[in-house]
Parts: sequence; C-alpha cells; structure tokens
Amino acid sequence: MFLTYAEAANAQKMLGANPADPLTMPIDEARSQQDQYFQTLNLDLPDIKKSEDFVIEGPSGNISLRMSYPSLERDLNCIVFIRGAGFWAGGLDSHSTTTRALANLSTCVVCAIDYKKTPEHRFPTQRDEVIAVLKWLQGEHQRLGIKSNQFVLFGESAGATIALSVALKLRDDKSPLIAGLSLFYTNAAGPKPTLRAYSQWVWEQYLGHPGLSKDSNAVPLLDPLNDMPPVWIGVGEDDPLKEDSIQLCEKLSNNSSLVSMKVYPQLPHAFLMYSGTLLPAFEALKEASMQCQNFFSQRQP
Repeated sequence: MFLTYAEAANAQKMLGANPADPLTMPIDEARSQQDQYFQTLNLDLPDIKKSEDFVIEGPSGNISLRMSYPSLERDLNCIVFIRGAGFWAGGLDSHSTTTRALANLSTCVVCAIDYKKTPEHRFPTQRDEVIAVLKWLQGEHQRLGIKSNQFVLFGESAGATIALSVALKLRDDKSPLIAGLSLFYTNAAGPKPTLRAYSQWVWEQYLGHPGLSKDSNAVPLLDPLNDMPPVWIGVGEDDPLKEDSIQLCEKLSNNSSLVSMKVYPQLPHAFLMYSGTLLPAFEALKEASMQCQNFFSQRQP
C-alpha cells in the first residue's frame, strides 16, 4: 500500500529511525545510526529471480558488488547503480528496495557498488572504483549473463555526482562504455557558500579540503560537459539542491547533449528511497527505468 510523503516519513519516525548527523557524532556512530535508518526503508523487499554478491579487486583494495537479476534469461542489459548517502554512509543493503525494483521495472540486471566511503577515502577513489567495476563487468559478461558493449549509470545524490565524474573520465579517455546516465537530484556544483553546514561538510570530506576544487572531474558542473552520453535527470520540487539539476540540464543542453529533466511536485531530496511506500517515488523510479531502456535501445547495433 502506498502512502503520502508525510505518512511515509511519519511511519519511519514511529519506528524510531532518524537520519544521522555526522557533524555532531563520531563517524562510526553516525554510520551505525544511518544503517538503522536505511533498514526501515528496506523492510519489504521486492522479489527478484536471483541476487548474487561478488568481491573484486579494485585500485584501492577489494570492492563488493551485488547483482540483482529480474529473470534468468541471458544476454541482459546491465545498469550500474551508484548510491547516494553523502559519500560517507550506506552499503549494499541500504538501497535494496531501489535496486530490486529497478531491476524488475527495467528488466535489466542491476549491479550495485559498495564504493569506499569518505572521509577515509576521497576523490578520485570512488570514481576509479566504478570504472574498475565497469571493466570487470565487461570482462566477465558471459559468466554474468549480461551484454558487454554498453552500460547505463544510475546514480542518486552523491552517486549521481560520481556517475557524472565517471562519464567525464571515460569521455576524456575515449572509452565508449556508457549508453546513458539516469540521475536523481545530483549534487554536482561543489561546496557553494549558500549550502547548509552538512552539505559543506560532505564536500570537504570528499575533496579533502574546504572550498571549491579546481578539478572539473570532481565537481562536474565546472566541466564544459561536451560530448557526453544521453542524460535523464529527476529531482524533487522541494529539493534544496534542485538548482544543481537545473544547471546540469541547461549546461548539457547548451553543449548539444541529449538531455531531459523531470521535476516531481512536492518531493524533497532523496525521495527515491521511499519508492517502496510512496507512489510518486515509485512512479519516478518507473520513469527512470523506462529511460534506461531507451538508452539501451538507442545503442543497439
């Protein structure tokens, strides 16, 4: 049964789950509380045909992956899911509702990546881990039952920022691995002075220093954003970072990239995590899944 956003948020509070504040508690304690918060969003997981975990070697140590299969057919398209949670929290379990529903709605295999967290690991660790996973998927595609010539990056919040950095790096390296990007409420403009303290902290942990980085790969809106793959953007009307998504759409469009954006009425940042209980969030995930299918069909030989 789907709820309104207020009802869904209140149901979480009734379970005693509140997001953690890493500015007021030790990072390990904050992660533990955030994990409890995530658990309440993943109580009734969608059924899928198969889930399989892998650990692969990466540029900064081992990387954990989870593959969610909507069917047992072979030669399926593959979506690479990059979670949000401010770069510092979350894992393979934190977004299970989203990844499983995404697999079913898109009829694609979804590969979720447990990239290394800040502040222990900073940019470009997360970007390089995603690229390592893409190359592993390509090399192991027959064993995994997926296609090898194209992947869609699906990122939300911090994960959308990482996805953009990956696409920029692959563009510069002339590596055509990406069929498209499906992004929710990206945080792509860096630590602007107008951001709240939490967002400033998130960027400082990611970049390793206060203030704006000059690296246009770390802060994607600093890049010209030319020659990018097709991009679809979803963002809530009440998202305090909505302007980042608007600027991203405008900049891509000005550089002749294929881009579209949908603003969802009366929804805040991170609303996609409520897709199991909130109908507008589920419908947004469904629309993003259709866009992923479109990206793949456009790249078919």
